[in-house]
Amino acid sequence: MSNVVHIQVGRHDAKVHSPFEAKDYIKDLPHTWRRWDKGEKCWVVELHAVDTLKSSLRLAGFTVRTTHQVGSEQRYSTPPPRAERNADTWADSMYRALGKTLGDKAYKALVPVLHPDRGGDTVGMQQLNAARDKAKLQPAR
Repeated sequence: MSNVVHIQVGRHDAKVHSPFEAKDYIKDLPHTWRRWDKGEKCWVVELHAVDTLKSSLRLAGFTVRTTHQVGSEQRYSTPPPRAERNADTWADSMYRALGKTLGDKAYKALVPVLHPDRGGDTVGMQQLNAARDKAKLQPAR
């Protein structure tokens, strides 16, 4: 399985060339933000959705390569530094501040707000789930 997703950012939209396994993460975007281009066999997403999609794909373990169209030339983006990839999220900070017991209560309260099936934010929900999983692995204080 290839886990590399290539996003070609143009002036008005971005073309996403991805393996089949990434389709569910692309489909997590609202349907008005994405469409399938049968001719090029790729997803076309609106520019404002690119950062959200990249975050979601990286959290899922995909490698994201991005090119930007500048006139007739292509400019490649560099991957973020390793420290930024593993940086704590807001959810990690929440669990650290509240502890496991209160953090779990906050988790239950936030799920209805953040869950993508209820109009929430996919990346935010993934960050919350990852923080809860990390908290489960930590010894009790």
